[in-house]
Amino acid sequence: MLSEESLVQRLSALVGPEHVVAGAEVSGYAVDGKTPKAAAFPGSVEETSAVMTFASAEGLKVAPWGSGTKIPFGGIPERVDLVLGLRRLGEVVDYVPEDMTATFQAGTPLKDAQAVLGQKGQWIALDPPHAERATIGGVLATNSSGPRRLRYGSSRDFLIAISVVHADGKITKGGAKVVKNVTGYDMPKLYIGSLGTLGIIVDATFRVYPVFPVEKTYLAPFPTAEAEQQVLNKLLDSTVVPNAVELLNPDAARRTTAQAGLTWQEGSYGLAVAIGSVPEAVQAQIAAVERLCREGGSSQGHILEGTVHHTFWQAVGDFSLGDGQQAVLKASVLLTQVAQAVRMGEAVAAKAGLSLGIISEAGSGIVRYYLSGDRPDRFQQGLAEAVSTLRTFAQATGGSLVVLEAPPDVKGAVDVWGSVGNTFPLMQGLKDQFDPQRILNPGRFVGGL
Repeated sequence: MLSEESLVQRLSALVGPEHVVAGAEVSGYAVDGKTPKAAAFPGSVEETSAVMTFASAEGLKVAPWGSGTKIPFGGIPERVDLVLGLRRLGEVVDYVPEDMTATFQAGTPLKDAQAVLGQKGQWIALDPPHAERATIGGVLATNSSGPRRLRYGSSRDFLIAISVVHADGKITKGGAKVVKNVTGYDMPKLYIGSLGTLGIIVDATFRVYPVFPVEKTYLAPFPTAEAEQQVLNKLLDSTVVPNAVELLNPDAARRTTAQAGLTWQEGSYGLAVAIGSVPEAVQAQIAAVERLCREGGSSQGHILEGTVHHTFWQAVGDFSLGDGQQAVLKASVLLTQVAQAVRMGEAVAAKAGLSLGIISEAGSGIVRYYLSGDRPDRFQQGLAEAVSTLRTFAQATGGSLVVLEAPPDVKGAVDVWGSVGNTFPLMQGLKDQFDPQRILNPGRFVGGL
């Protein structure tokens, strides 16, 4: 194994000494408490390839790194020798507004990509958690999505081409920079959600969408999650076409509305419905949503627009309880069981003495549980019970639950991913084929891949 000094020298020759971090400073790039010997930041796809060729030859275990917002996701790595940072890969590779396609390097912050597209009234239909800091590569590697998945789908639905640097340094490309239907298996989609274990995404081409002239939100308080569920069922069966439908438990509703400068009735659940279209259509559909909410037992709601609208949705994406040890669980359940998933989360948290915020992309059946506790021993036990109970509930109807974030000692005591059933041999085969030396993020993906 190379000494730290030799490692730094070799990396410096590949990317330049000013783009290598080692010594005490590299502690900021630890993954679940495992600190690398160095972090290198290549400035091109070719330099990325060279670093991976070197790492493969030396048997170094590599953790790709964008902005760090998605690093808590995944299992504890077996080892981290080198962090490969992509922050210098932040260029617009290609953008043809008329074709509604755009290609960005993977280290590009999503907000910067949206700013470029926004000049032409377009956007990538992604609004993941921490969207202000997340990079395109990190969002794709974790298959991260947000409330507007309801309207547009996930990144798998509008990613049309990709470039990847593999564990041995080889560069491959898949897809085409045109919007079309294809036959056969879509290879680029293999890398989405694989946590960088099959290869490092270095650029991606998206189908982009027009930005709506107007987007507003109707935010309604409800006394119970069950009352919200009834309104949700009617809403999704109506002629209303929402961009997003979000259900918040009382603590999450209180915190997000406070950040948006709104008053909120203590103990009330929140149902937020975003509508985007031309002004007349938005006005008509907001009125329809308000009517459904009032008929469902909601008291006076809020119409959010402009800065308040954007601030509220940013607070939803950046939600955190902010105190004590933290964990985030993500469940996928049937649309008709969102309220029950909320109630079960509340019961588990209350039994364990944990604080709980719930934000659910209710129109997509996704429920995020934000758990916090002050006592480490109690937190670990309570979280283990929450994972077991909520995962059993989700899986009973074909859903799932994963641990998005948790302290390393807690991760060591729970199954972060849960069972993947008879698909694991296929995943194992792909890992063996793409990364036989287990260079990239070993141990972080499903089943310890």
